[in-house]
Amino acid sequence: MFDSKQMEWLNQLSAEDLAILGAGFNTLGDFFDFLALIKAKQETPKDKKGKNNR
Repeated sequence: MFDSKQMEWLNQLSAEDLAILGAGFNTLGDFFDFLALIKAKQETPKDKKGKNNR
């Protein structure tokens, strides 16, 4: 799965570093969820019907 160079880099990260990375990815996911909600509100019912027919 990982080569030796990647494992060396991973082993240099502390638990705190990994927690910070995880929180960052979680925040990024929440941001994209928010953008999806905004996009869904902007679409008209006609737009939604057209996408379902594809």
